[in-house]
Amino acid sequence: MTNIPAIKGQIGNTIYYIANLTFSQIATMVSKVDDELHTANSIKEQIQRSLSDNYIKIKDYIIKREDHFFDSLVLAVYDGDPQWREIRYEIDGHSYPHIGLLELNGQEKIFPVDGQHRVEGIKKALECKPEIATETISVVLIGHKNTPEGREHSRRIFSTLNRYVKPVRLGDIIALDEDDAVAIVTRNMLENYPLFTGSRIKATNNKAIPANDKMAFTSLMTLYACHITLFNTFITIRDGKKYTQSQLNEYLKFRPSDDILEAFEYFLVDFWDLMRSVFPEFNEFINSTSPTTAASEMRSSESGGNIFFRPIGLQPFVEAVSKIRLEKATEFSEILHRFEHMERIVSHSPWNKVLWNPMTHKMVMRNQALVKYLLLYLYDNTILSEVDMKKMKVKYAAVFDINTEEEAMSQINNLSLNVEN
Repeated sequence: MTNIPAIKGQIGNTIYYIANLTFSQIATMVSKVDDELHTANSIKEQIQRSLSDNYIKIKDYIIKREDHFFDSLVLAVYDGDPQWREIRYEIDGHSYPHIGLLELNGQEKIFPVDGQHRVEGIKKALECKPEIATETISVVLIGHKNTPEGREHSRRIFSTLNRYVKPVRLGDIIALDEDDAVAIVTRNMLENYPLFTGSRIKATNNKAIPANDKMAFTSLMTLYACHITLFNTFITIRDGKKYTQSQLNEYLKFRPSDDILEAFEYFLVDFWDLMRSVFPEFNEFINSTSPTTAASEMRSSESGGNIFFRPIGLQPFVEAVSKIRLEKATEFSEILHRFEHMERIVSHSPWNKVLWNPMTHKMVMRNQALVKYLLLYLYDNTILSEVDMKKMKVKYAAVFDINTEEEAMSQINNLSLNVEN
């Protein structure tokens, strides 16, 4: 017999109980979903396949982080003989109902409607670290009947919870995350680095900058994306090994040492200092006597403006020079100086039609990958893989309405970034 202190509530036609369970109780009382939502084997298998290895990451998070925290699990209870023992409280003349004990006889079956990865992560963490057995997690317990109607009711709750849940927005991660090294250092630089301070970085929910913004160098999302690329370069050089995208994503879930954060910030400062020293428009922008319109010409509606002040141009440039830095083991200073005389007005060749629509005087947003390929190829025609070479030719042919890849390649070879050799 187990008595669980709980609060009873009701939403719609669903009665639920809010309680705390220890990690030990989660491990012993909660099972994986079996035939509670579906009886067909193929559907049951699909639900089990959805239990990805993410639970291993949750296990590691619990073990490695002392400040681990989760939101509530939603658990369905059926069979056994659950009993609600309400305890009425009255304090200072006010009555507080719906507080009591949920009594379970031990024959109940409990499965997660929402939180199956957290449940499995807790179980695995407990195997590795038994001392966390008394830690608690909040749960919402709902009734379930293993009948066609009961399964339909639980499936509806399951799908609703998963359909309408919203992931944390990237902007919130950048603003608040205390584990993501890139977010932490980017925030520091927003406060201290002259190219990013004040209103020079636009906080939006996407990478684009509003057409009426004349003050910003770039958007917060674009700056973060550039810094992700540069972090990959930094950590690859530092550790002497390449990281896959999934490994990099995992790395950013755990706050590194202050030494690494400091070293990464120095790395970024050096990079942006080099950009400012090679390309004079950055300091012209910073030192503008009209800060409210400092970016006006950089994003001109007539010429399209400067490639670096367009998010669709800045990000692939950073990606290209970072790839060169790693592939060719060449310092950023040498790479950037090779691009010193690159055409940077987006309405001029080679960017006209690739980044700029001369008919509508609008930016072309779909060719970011092509920009990167062209930068890499025109810097060093051996750097692209065979697969990327084909992608470049196909994309270029589509942009310029060219019939064959060979003709596209011929035209690409006639292009020049005006890079000094």
